[in-house]
Amino acid sequence: MTTVAKLNYRRKQAGLPLIRFNLLKLNPEDVQDLRDAYAAMYEISELAVGDKRGYSALARAHGYDQDLCHDLDWAFLTWHRSYVYSFEKALNTALKWKREDPDLELTLPYWDWTQFKTSTHASNGLPKLLNELTYTNADGEETDNPLARAKSLYRVISQGLSGDEEFTRRYPDQFRQNIPVLKNEVDRYLTNPSFVRFQADLDRGAHGAIHVFVGGQNSSSPLPANSGDMSRVISASYDPIFWLHHCMVDKIWADWQTLHPHTNIPQIILDHVVYDSRIGSDLIDHEETLRYIYSEDSVETAVADTGTVDTITPKPLSAGVHHVKELSLGGVEAGFVRAQLDFLRLRPPKNSFEIRAYIDNPGCNESTGYDDPSFAGRLMLFGHGQCHGAPGHCNPSLATRDKYDLRSKHALRYVHTRYSMDVTSGLRRYIGRKKSIAHLKIHLLILDCENQVVASDSIQYDGCALRTFAKG
Repeated sequence: MTTVAKLNYRRKQAGLPLIRFNLLKLNPEDVQDLRDAYAAMYEISELAVGDKRGYSALARAHGYDQDLCHDLDWAFLTWHRSYVYSFEKALNTALKWKREDPDLELTLPYWDWTQFKTSTHASNGLPKLLNELTYTNADGEETDNPLARAKSLYRVISQGLSGDEEFTRRYPDQFRQNIPVLKNEVDRYLTNPSFVRFQADLDRGAHGAIHVFVGGQNSSSPLPANSGDMSRVISASYDPIFWLHHCMVDKIWADWQTLHPHTNIPQIILDHVVYDSRIGSDLIDHEETLRYIYSEDSVETAVADTGTVDTITPKPLSAGVHHVKELSLGGVEAGFVRAQLDFLRLRPPKNSFEIRAYIDNPGCNESTGYDDPSFAGRLMLFGHGQCHGAPGHCNPSLATRDKYDLRSKHALRYVHTRYSMDVTSGLRRYIGRKKSIAHLKIHLLILDCENQVVASDSIQYDGCALRTFAKG
């Protein structure tokens, strides 16, 4: 049988782009290659923690390493495309080293978190391949599953944990119920022709939701706010699932590029240097410059489509509802193509939260779901976590910065932030066939990772504004 790693090696020799596949369409041999590659990266880090081919050196760049972590929202997609690409290359290098086989080109699969099947998924909504702590190897022995957890430098160094608590944990109790919402959100993102809006919606919508609900929260967690690793920027990339999640995020961008091939991307994004010193303009055409594509087919189908692959020669209101905040937004005219609720100068939180918006429903609570007729939209806030205190990293006081300090303002310096929640569908449903409404009231609810309502002042911002657009 031709594996993904062998197929892609032969494609590379033939000048064809490598293929990234759906995790759940991999053959058992491909799953084992992925496990072995992850395990080999862990082993490299144990041999030399700073080795750039190892897991820890790559994971620490997301939120922990002040010189490498991303701090600009508008570079979200290019930064992570480069980050995942570098990880993929390190993953393949580790597998070749462990197998002593140079003729391999393993690609990272994407985890399609819009899908759920009882045959392939655990009851919490995660794929069994990623959820089960052990698996049975070829010798019939129970072995630790390297796709389920990994040793975290954040836990060891910043939190001083040891033993079993050195390893990442997930508390995805709230994840499964979000899967239908995620699918609807992705479908909506793909229809937006504006790159800026597409990127912002994906970043602060489905992308953030995966982090918040897969990481979750549990009283047994030793991390700050009892969070799981995925629910904080500073610790997320140590969880093995992070890379498969961001491969899916990159696939969504690739799908969007196919649907909107002539959309202009702002020059500031094209000029910006991101992870591993790659420039934005070199990351836009993933097929031509990075030489990879995505497939929703099986590996066997890809082998058949490649043709000669096997013979190829050298690609607050009142006491009862004090957690609800009411917004009185005045009149709204019908006929808009997009409506968004802007949160002005919102202070990015250290903990992860979800803000839900309901129209004219002051009694909304944690039981008021996404299928309630009053539901308007949500904003996922992927918390940064407690800062480890490296000089200049998180939100240094202006007084401590030199007058001529040319470093960009960090994302946690909230003076320039504006977060937007898409409320188009909910507002259209509320207006119905009317031409306008005179007085719109939106009620906001803030929930933590355990789907528990928290105080309305848990998220600080200067104000809200409703904006409607005649064009997308």
